[in-house]
Amino acid sequence: MIPSPAVFDRLTRNLHVLWRADRLIADIHLRHLIARSGLAALAGLVAAFGLVMLGVAAYLALERIWGPIGAAAAVGAAAMLLALLLLLVAARMGPGRELEVALEVHRAALDAVAAEARTAGAEVAGIGNALRHPLDAALPGLIVPLATVLLRMLRKPPPAT
Repeated sequence: MIPSPAVFDRLTRNLHVLWRADRLIADIHLRHLIARSGLAALAGLVAAFGLVMLGVAAYLALERIWGPIGAAAAVGAAAMLLALLLLLVAARMGPGRELEVALEVHRAALDAVAAEARTAGAEVAGIGNALRHPLDAALPGLIVPLATVLLRMLRKPPPAT
């Protein structure tokens, strides 16, 4: 008995859902990385401005005792405080609920693919016993390990950039 087309249809559908969930997870991680990097870059620019202003303040301190020095030092200190606040906001940003939902869909699709692979393996094992060819007896023993390797490859997280 050959596995029914419905088994392969469900397996294909589950693999497609798994692929879409993986793409969604990668997209969420990328958007999170871009937002966090943007805020970190802005904090860097503000910090650079603060350092320049503190440098101007130090120069003016040597030039005059009090005058525009206090204003430049205050502006520089405020810029440094703003940069620190931006870095704290960037560090606390998270991908949110979207990632949890995408990971849940990913796990469900992976479980469904594993169940369909076991069903297909069991059906193939049933026809392997009926046939007399030596390779037919080895086929069910190869399907499950190959499916396991495929599932492990799909579970690996995308490489961090």
